[in-house]
Amino acid sequence: MSDEISGPEFTGETALEAAPWEIKLSFGLWLAEAILSIIGGILMIGGAALVAAVAGVDGDAAVATVAVFIVVGVLIVLLGVFRIIASVFMLRGRVWARNTLTILAVLGALGLYLEFQSNVGVAVAHALFIVVAVITMYLPNSNAYFRRPFPAE
Repeated sequence: MSDEISGPEFTGETALEAAPWEIKLSFGLWLAEAILSIIGGILMIGGAALVAAVAGVDGDAAVATVAVFIVVGVLIVLLGVFRIIASVFMLRGRVWARNTLTILAVLGALGLYLEFQSNVGVAVAHALFIVVAVITMYLPNSNAYFRRPFPAE
């Protein structure tokens, strides 16, 4: 990319037109990973009562078990929605969004250990999405895209 001022703020292009292919790939991977997480969170919320029944707990223990699964499921869904929002800003070239997604990727990688114990296939998909999405955000064309001038906000 050149040092000229470019991008959707100046040229009227959409972010998908202005972004290099590396950022588009990263955006697609973050979107897929977030949707996968949201589906997992919804399944966790929906299956909360089944976990208590299968574990054979009742009374206060069942309520506590269901509550924990629902809270964790809601947090997973909210983090997935936040990743979608951050990835949209990353597509538009915002450095804070790239940094946020990088931090979320590191934290998500720590959670992959637990996921590998329960669902290897989904864990491998998450790991691949995260690794490739982060790498493509830091390639030379991506760095040039994030360093280009922006209008005063």
